[in-house]
Amino acid sequence: MRIAALALASLALAACHGHHHDGGGVVVPTLRESERNDAPLEANHFGVLRAGERFFIDGFVRDDGFDPFDGFAFTAGEAIHVDFQLHHGSAAADLDVCLYDPLLDETLACWATTERPERGGVDVFGAGFDFQLVVESFAGDSSYSLELVVSPLFALTDGSARLTGSDARAERAPAALDGYRKPAQEQTLVIEQTLEFDPLTGLVIERVRFLPLVQRD
Repeated sequence: MRIAALALASLALAACHGHHHDGGGVVVPTLRESERNDAPLEANHFGVLRAGERFFIDGFVRDDGFDPFDGFAFTAGEAIHVDFQLHHGSAAADLDVCLYDPLLDETLACWATTERPERGGVDVFGAGFDFQLVVESFAGDSSYSLELVVSPLFALTDGSARLTGSDARAERAPAALDGYRKPAQEQTLVIEQTLEFDPLTGLVIERVRFLPLVQRD
């Protein structure tokens, strides 16, 4: 858990550019993606999620390499369950959603079925945990609307994925998500060298110790 995550502001609904209306006349806030968001460090961060929130994220994704991923980052403000539905804008496209853990730099789960809309859920077991939902196209270019509903975490919901593991059901595993990773960090090997004098033998002993790797951003 990173301390910096605890200082993030609440979800900035003031940045909305529109609203969705459901059948009951309820107005639901709508956020919009901002390019570039094709890698973990470029993901659109929508702040802290708390139980009771519901909103849409509207965007567009392609399958030709020019816009391969749309990454959306969140921080849990408490233990929560996040349900999502990915509504397709094109009947000819097939879009998927994956769960990415920025701390582990791993894709933990993918919902890659032929269902419309694509549905799934994420369980986050404590405040301060960061996670990202990534939209990608398996086939075709399409607009989309990613609907998120946040509720208190009571128990693991069927079809959900834990933040620290995966039991999501997928009909296929999109290999394209292997490309959604952090850039490799430069690593420096540190060597500590000491000289010791042995008064009994009169010899000078050289000792070399390899220290843990130091990572540079």
